Amino acid sequence: MNNKCENCGKCCLETEMILSFEDIELIKKNSIDNIGEGDFVFKNDNDQFQLQNIEGHCVFLNYSANKCKIYEFRPQGCRFYPLIYDIDKKKCLLDDDCPRKDQFYNTKQSLKITCSNLKKFLEQQFTLKIDQS
Repeated sequence: MNNKCENCGKCCLETEMILSFEDIELIKKNSIDNIGEGDFVFKNDNDQFQLQNIEGHCVFLNYSANKCKIYEFRPQGCRFYPLIYDIDKKKCLLDDDCPRKDQFYNTKQSLKITCSNLKKFLEQQFTLKIDQS
């Protein structure tokens, strides 16, 4: 399976995906539907941009096919997934909600590199203070 996420879509249900300005611009630039920001983004209670859900799933999920409509230019957080950063535990984790998490980051080195990239992304895009050790 080239796309480990193919025909799954579990992470797209009730998503709370935070979006950077770059994510928003990339989606608007590449969308064939000429969608506007208001069609897929809202500001959450923390004043962050977040992907909208419709009927319990990400606005970009083709629910019947379990496929992302914007997979090639999906948000950076979706690209890192199932790797997430737990702010309370101050570490990267593989999300237990992902049924295929064991198919990602098969070496400690790839996990370590991606975790470092995730931390840098969060610090740069969302001005979060994250321990880089």
